Amino acid sequence: MTISAISITPKTKTLVDSDIVIGKDILELLANAMYVDPLTIYREYIQNAADSIDEARTAGLSMDDPHIVINLDHSSRTVRIRDNGLGIPNAEFVQRITAIGASHKRGTDLRGFRGVGRLSGLGYCHELVFRGKAEGDAKIIEVKWDNRALREKIRDLSYSGSLIDIIREVVTHQEISATNKAERFFEVEMRKVSRLKNDLLMNEQSIRSYLSQVAPVPFHPDFRFGDQIQTFLTERGIRPPIRVELNDNAGPIYHRARNTIPFNPKVTDGLRNIEFIEIHDDEGAVAAFGWIGDHAYMGAIPKKLGLGGIRLRAGNIQVGDESLLAPLYPEQRFASWTVGDIHVASKKIVPNGRRDDFEHTVHYSWLLSELGVRANELAHQIRTRSKQRQHLRTVQIHFQTIDDWFGLAQKAETPMLLKKALLGLTDEHILKAKKEVTKLSDGTEEHLSALSRLEELTNEIYILGEAVEERDSINNQAFSSATEAALLKALKVVLSNARSAKVGTKTAIDIVAAVSAPH
Repeated sequence: MTISAISITPKTKTLVDSDIVIGKDILELLANAMYVDPLTIYREYIQNAADSIDEARTAGLSMDDPHIVINLDHSSRTVRIRDNGLGIPNAEFVQRITAIGASHKRGTDLRGFRGVGRLSGLGYCHELVFRGKAEGDAKIIEVKWDNRALREKIRDLSYSGSLIDIIREVVTHQEISATNKAERFFEVEMRKVSRLKNDLLMNEQSIRSYLSQVAPVPFHPDFRFGDQIQTFLTERGIRPPIRVELNDNAGPIYHRARNTIPFNPKVTDGLRNIEFIEIHDDEGAVAAFGWIGDHAYMGAIPKKLGLGGIRLRAGNIQVGDESLLAPLYPEQRFASWTVGDIHVASKKIVPNGRRDDFEHTVHYSWLLSELGVRANELAHQIRTRSKQRQHLRTVQIHFQTIDDWFGLAQKAETPMLLKKALLGLTDEHILKAKKEVTKLSDGTEEHLSALSRLEELTNEIYILGEAVEERDSINNQAFSSATEAALLKALKVVLSNARSAKVGTKTAIDIVAAVSAPH
């Protein structure tokens, strides 16, 4: 019996519209499940505003004062974010604002390209309103999303409408006559903003701190390295920073970088220098570049300052937070000891949808490995500086002890025998200080300062020692050499073990007086 093979040719079919269902729940995901931190909505709207300003620049429109203004109205619980960028033409406004995942920015050099960030405010207010116009338009178009109606329909299990149906039912639009055809702007308004985490979304201080970290704002004029860093960034294609203001009468928002690092009311560090870095890919192209601030690395920079960490940025908008690169360090805690920004330039490394990290690709993994090398170098530097501080503290303790003993030896009323004991102690601590000074890193400010102080003390002690010896040779010795040596040894023990120089000296004077008294 012979069995023949049967040839079957599969028949493929194309889906028709009725086969595809995009339900209402997609809106809930976009509005409520995209971001963990509520303040992220400010980043999304600032990012869109920055893109609009850059589009205006590219189009050659007048941009004498590109700016973004955030207006908080606490009485009505309203937030308005307005920019003077390119704007959206009347004819395209409604379609662009109601589009889901269809951004006109994809394939451009602009920051946003997924077309979902604009809806992030829906999760935090009753109504989300967009309004604006392009230059020359006679009308202002306003589109309103009713979040309360949207939530009701999402919760309604009997509602069977599609995504398009629900958008039709919760979105309205209107036209308003423009008083100035030459004006162009785009504005987002959130009405009846929700109270979350101590009213975070209406807290000017929190908003200001957050945007100083994530937004493309300028460095503060008082930041000593600001111009130097900005020049470095501009030369590598970073667009000019944008003025962002809150209506809190506190002036523009500036980049988080600052000259000083206040650890607590008594301890303050400062940036000493800036190191610029470039990372090149296998083809020699610049994949990332940035700056790292050099300081004493006295400890973890307090989180409340919003300063610490080497942050990643794309399009001069921060991606993730200060802990994003922490896994690269041999000890993750060291991530919060550092200060700096790394701008990702490679088109192959793209932020993820939440912008809390980059898409995990082979190119991103390569960049992390390169940054890991730098993280290890920083960890080594942190440990070295820590040891340096320990040695410096020991040196300073010796210097303080020398100053105490030497000051007492200089006093005219100090008995000659006690002067010799005090000078002997200073000589011992000079030797100990010299040993510790050699442990300080050569050429550092601390090392040079310690060497200078050591030389100064050594000379002063030598001069006083010579004077004491000369005076002692003139006067008749009260004790034999052996007795004096024993007394000096005893005095040193008393002085060294006293709880303070003052107490030790008093006891030593009593001893000298007792042995010097006639018997």
